[in-house]
Amino acid sequence: MDNPFRYGQVATAEHFTDRVRELASVVADASSGQNVVIISPRRYGKTSLALRAREQLEQAKILVAYADLFRATTRQRLIDELGTALYRGLAGPVERARASASDFFRAFPLQPKISVGQDGSPSIEFSPLALPRDQDRALAELLELPERMGKGRDRRVVVMLDEFQEVIALDATLPAVLRSIIQTQQHVAYVFMGSRQHLMTHVFTDRNQPLYRSARALPLGPIATAELTPFVRSRFESTGVLIDAAAIERVLSITEGHPHDTQELCHFTWELAQSARVLVTAERVDDALARVVEAEDAHYTTLWESLARAQRPLVLALAAEPGGAVYSEAYRRRQQLGSAATIQKAIAALLERDVVDGSSVHGYRIPDVFFRAWIRATMSGH
Repeated sequence: MDNPFRYGQVATAEHFTDRVRELASVVADASSGQNVVIISPRRYGKTSLALRAREQLEQAKILVAYADLFRATTRQRLIDELGTALYRGLAGPVERARASASDFFRAFPLQPKISVGQDGSPSIEFSPLALPRDQDRALAELLELPERMGKGRDRRVVVMLDEFQEVIALDATLPAVLRSIIQTQQHVAYVFMGSRQHLMTHVFTDRNQPLYRSARALPLGPIATAELTPFVRSRFESTGVLIDAAAIERVLSITEGHPHDTQELCHFTWELAQSARVLVTAERVDDALARVVEAEDAHYTTLWESLARAQRPLVLALAAEPGGAVYSEAYRRRQQLGSAATIQKAIAALLERDVVDGSSVHGYRIPDVFFRAWIRATMSGH
C-alpha cells in the first residue's frame, strides 16, 4: 500500500493542502496583470502553489510560462532556461507540431536547437554568446517576447520565475535589466519565487533595490490547524489507518502548521502505524519524530558543522529560548553568549542563510522544527 503522505517534492492533486486564499490571490493578481512575489521560509509550498495556480490560469485560457532557474548557473544557461520555458508555455502542442522552434523564435537573434526529454517535453538550447553585452541583449529580447505574443494574440501572459535568487546571485545587475523591461509591459504578469527568504525579501522590499515595489508581496505562513486537521485525518483514513484526535494535535504542535514538515512527520507516523496495524496515538507520533531526526541526521550534521564557532552558541540558545531579547544582558548571561556585537554579526550571517528568521521587533527563532528537534536530541549534553 502506498504511503498517503509525500514530502521532498512538489505537492499535487490530493497531496496539495489548503492555500485556498493564497491560491485565489495569485490567480486573481496574475489574471489582472499584477506582478507577485511569493515570500516564505523554505519548503512552505511556493512551487506547489505556483503550479496549482498555473493549472487554473491555463483553464482560463491564459498563457503561462514556468521557468525553474535553479540550473541557471551562467548567463547562457539563464537564456536557455528562459527560452525553454517560453517555448513550452507560450507555444502550445498544436503550434509546436505545426511550426518549428526556429519559427517561434524567428525575431530572436540566436538560432535555437531543440531536444525532447523522456517525458516528451521540449528543451531549447541557443548558440552560445561569449560577450556579456551580447548575452544581455539576447536576454532582453527574450523578455520582450511574452509582451509581443500577448499583444499579438490579445491575451494575458503570465511568466513564473522559480528559484529567482539564482538570477540575483548570477549577476547583481540583472534585476535592473529585468525592471527596465517589465515595467512597460501591458500584457504580462510575473510571479517570482525563491527559496532564500531573506534575500527575496531584501530584493523586493528594500527601497534601494531595482525591483523595489515591482511586485505585490504574498507571504506564505503556516497552514491553520483547522485546515490541516481534516487533511491529516482523511489521508490516514484513506488507507484504512485510524488516528486519534490527540495524535493529530501532537503532529501539528510539533510541525507548527509547516506543510512540508507535516507531510514528512505524517509519512513516518503512517509507516510505523501501518506496519504495526495499530491506532495512531500521540506516543506513536513521538516515535515517528525520533525516526525523522535519525533520517535527517546527516543533513543536520553537515549544517551544524558549516556554522561558524561564534554562531553555534546562538543557534543553541534560540533552539532553547526563541525571542526578541537576544541582545539583552539577561538573555546573554542566561544562555552564556558573548557580546551584543558578536550576536549581531552572528544573527546577520544566520539570517542570510535562512538558518534563523525573524527580526529584533518580532523575535528570532530557528524555523526548521526538525533541526530544533535534532539539536535537542544531539546537543542536550553540550
